Amino acid sequence: MSGPAEAPTSGAEVGALPSVAIVGVGLIGGSLGLALRERGAARRVVAIDRDAETRRIALARGAADAATDDLAGGIAGAELVVLATPVGVTLGLLPRVAAELAARPNVIVTDVGSVKGAVARAGASAFPQGGFVAGHPMAGSERSGVAAAAPDLFAGATWALTPTETTSPGDVARVAGLARAVGALPLLLDPEAHDAAVAVTSHLPHVLAYALGAVADEAARANPRLFDLAAGSFASATRVAASPPEMWQGIASQNRAALARALRAYVAELEAVRVALESGDDGALGARFAAGHDAALRARAARSPAD
Repeated sequence: MSGPAEAPTSGAEVGALPSVAIVGVGLIGGSLGLALRERGAARRVVAIDRDAETRRIALARGAADAATDDLAGGIAGAELVVLATPVGVTLGLLPRVAAELAARPNVIVTDVGSVKGAVARAGASAFPQGGFVAGHPMAGSERSGVAAAAPDLFAGATWALTPTETTSPGDVARVAGLARAVGALPLLLDPEAHDAAVAVTSHLPHVLAYALGAVADEAARANPRLFDLAAGSFASATRVAASPPEMWQGIASQNRAALARALRAYVAELEAVRVALESGDDGALGARFAAGHDAALRARAARSPAD
C-alpha cells in the first residue's frame, strides 16, 4: 500500500467538524471533500481510493488534504468516515470498517448511497452498538468522477438520513452537522420509505431515460435523420442516461422491489395515454397531461438539485 499523499494546505479557516475520511473519491466524494475544504468545515480531509489517478486529481483539485489507497491507514485518524462508494461496495466495506474501528467507538460512519434499506440493515449488523448513520444526499450529475466534482453540489439539497433502532440521536446529529456544513438540508426518514420515494423520483427517471434512448436508437435505424430532429425536449428527457449505466444497474438491482412497483405504475399511466390516443378520447388525454403538469410544477417548487 502507498502512504498518504499530501495536498497543499487550503488556507481555509478550521471549522467545527472533526477530521473526515472519504472512502471513494468520485463525483460525490470529491464534491464533499471540495465543499468541506473550501468552507473550512473540517480540520482535515483524507481521500481513500484504489485508483492512483483519482487520488492525484483529488489532491490537485484540493478535494483532500491527503490521499491514500490504504483503508486502515486512511481512516486511522478520522473521527467521521464517509463511504462514498457504490452501494454494493459499501455493503462489503461496512464490516471491514467496523473491524478497523472496533477500538475507537467514538468514530461515526455514514454513507451516501442511493439505496438505504440494505445499507441501513448492514450498518446495524456491522455496528450493533451504534456508530453508523445511513445517508443519501439528493445531489448529483450525469457526469461522473472526481474531475466533475463541484464544491457547491450540495447547496440547498436534501440530505436524507435513515437511522435504525441502533442509531443514537447523537450520531444522527453529527452526520446532520456534516450535511449542514456543506449547505445541505438534513431530512430524517425510515429506510424503506426513502427507497420507495427515490424509486419514483430518482431511479425511475434513470430507467426511463435509458429506455427512451434505446427506443430512439431503434427508430433511427429506419429514419437516419431522427437524431437531427432531437432538440431540447429529447435532451432533457435523456440527460441522465449519460450517467454510467453500470452504476445505475447496481442501484436498480439494490432497489428492485420498489423500482418494479414504480415501473408498474408508470406502465399503467402510459397504457391510459395509449388508450386515450387510439380511442380519440381527447378529454382523457388532456386530463392525463394536466395531472402530470400539475405534479411537475409541485415537484419543481420543492425540488432539490438533480440526483
